[in-house]
Amino acid sequence: MKSYIILNVEKVMICEQSPAHKRCQRERNYDEKEHATVRGLFLSMGTSPGAPVELLVLGKGWTGAYVVRAANETGVSVAATTRNGRDGTIAWEFAPESNDPSRFNQLPNARTVLVTFPVLSRDAMRRLTDFYETTRPAFEASVRWILLGTTSNFNPPNPAADPWCDRHTPLTNLAPRNEGEAQLLQYRSSSSTVIHLAGLYDAKERNPRNFVSRVAPTKQALLTKKSVHYIHGVDVARAILAVHAMFERAVGQRWILCNIRVYDWWEFLGCAVPTGWDLKEEGDPEVWSWVLEACRETGVKGLPRNVTDLGRGMDGRDFWETFGVLPRFSQL
Repeated sequence: MKSYIILNVEKVMICEQSPAHKRCQRERNYDEKEHATVRGLFLSMGTSPGAPVELLVLGKGWTGAYVVRAANETGVSVAATTRNGRDGTIAWEFAPESNDPSRFNQLPNARTVLVTFPVLSRDAMRRLTDFYETTRPAFEASVRWILLGTTSNFNPPNPAADPWCDRHTPLTNLAPRNEGEAQLLQYRSSSSTVIHLAGLYDAKERNPRNFVSRVAPTKQALLTKKSVHYIHGVDVARAILAVHAMFERAVGQRWILCNIRVYDWWEFLGCAVPTGWDLKEEGDPEVWSWVLEACRETGVKGLPRNVTDLGRGMDGRDFWETFGVLPRFSQL
């Protein structure tokens, strides 16, 4: 299936020559400088494996698969990598200690590069970004970088006084991956952004019911569980495509991506049926009784507990308001 471009004074619209895909991206406004960039980017789109793409996904794992699927559905040209080249991807793996840039030659030119894996040092991030950009000197468009992170570094400074944190809250419990994030935001502040993802879930591979036995294997373990935040794979993909389309709103910043809900583990565990559990044969799961006992012992009269009692709530409103989209999935 070939793609073509419709150019007018104000907009660039990419459509598919198929009735099922004639949904043009009419809301993608570009200024005059971007017109030339996009025109050059898509002249050879859609046939050669090395053809330029709008979006390059480095690491097509669980999250990357959702992004690739959403890009294909919305007419965004996309390429992706995996270690073994499965499912039509590019066989490629980042070697963080290597000083050989030649392995980046096999990657296509892309307007936006999405990095789905953690980059664990400043030097590794420098190699990743420098080597990719310097191995495509003929590509005139500047590369934009999206790095995925985790929300585990966001915690309220004084939860007793205020249990809420947002994307501007200083990071805590720093890990090696935060070094890579800092390098990207510091040295490519005008062409990068970091999106911190809440707990990832969907109905199949990451169904929260699958986690019940690990989250609360005993009553003592359950007593320690407080708040949890989630984001569905579909909404992660929609968010990334929104950033790609409106990158000027994201540059140089960190974002918290969650579905703007704070879940109480007790509420979820008190009604979740563990995967493979047969209520008729095995009766109510023991964890349900533990939740009731925990409520009685701690004076909790109803669930969910409020955020003050949970001790941590993440404010994820900024992202959805800034990019003008809303999360579609909110029920676990």
